[in-house]
Amino acid sequence: MIFLLLSILLNAYLGISFTVFKKYEVDLFQAIVFNYAFCVITGSFFMGRFPIDSASLHQPFLPWALLMGSLFISVFNLIAFSSLFVGVTITQTANKLSLVIPVLFAAFFLGDSLSWVKLTGIGVAMLAVIMVSQKSNQGNEKAIPLWEYSLPIVLFISSGIIDTLTNYVQHTFLHNDEAISNTYLIEGFCAAFLIGIIILLFLYFLRKKTFRFRHVLAGLILGVPNYFSIYCLVKALQDHTLSSTAIIPINNIGVLFLVALCGIFFFKERISKINAVGLAFTILAIVLIYLGDKL
Repeated sequence: MIFLLLSILLNAYLGISFTVFKKYEVDLFQAIVFNYAFCVITGSFFMGRFPIDSASLHQPFLPWALLMGSLFISVFNLIAFSSLFVGVTITQTANKLSLVIPVLFAAFFLGDSLSWVKLTGIGVAMLAVIMVSQKSNQGNEKAIPLWEYSLPIVLFISSGIIDTLTNYVQHTFLHNDEAISNTYLIEGFCAAFLIGIIILLFLYFLRKKTFRFRHVLAGLILGVPNYFSIYCLVKALQDHTLSSTAIIPINNIGVLFLVALCGIFFFKERISKINAVGLAFTILAIVLIYLGDKL
């Protein structure tokens, strides 16, 4: 349970960091790219060595690590692109509702149990996501072309695939091997950094981006907790105190709950009655999913 709680806290910290970065004019794409470099450095220090060598490149999980790295950098930017064109509310809802994909995968392909209590909790969780994400209509929304709604659909699928991939690789290849788990994570983060830095150097060449030290510092602020957020999620899945059909939804809605609370108390965000009910539903959902997993 401690690893699940740490994963929720660290992921909430990452979400809050993006809000703070906007105030300091940090370029999010550059921060994300440098963040992956610091993820690799953090993981290597934590492991005691840089684990990528000729032997690790022949591990059966290498293709999955490369896929995960590609998804990391792609989904981060897809979130930003979708927020710009479709809006933050729809984007956030699509991102969090993706929890249903890894849950169904774990139930049908990995043999995890789904009691009626747990299913009810997952349903309440999805309702809570929608309610917490609702924003009051300020009368300034623009009409959204039909094709742009494909963005949150792609995000929904991509975010779900990341959680599904993490669970599948842990279940199939990593098991409880600490060294193998760290190697997999570092390979994934290394792939994300290499993809990102190639794009970033090209943007520097075209003078579309300008290097600033604050972007590197932002990457450091993100990178260390980002590595351990994924590490803790993998450890939570390995712990078997809860099944993956409980861990993944609790992780998602737990992050949503903490980020919303921080928005209220630290950023003085105003919430509607439906937002408040949604926050209450997140707590109910966590209780139901936890109890349902123990039946």
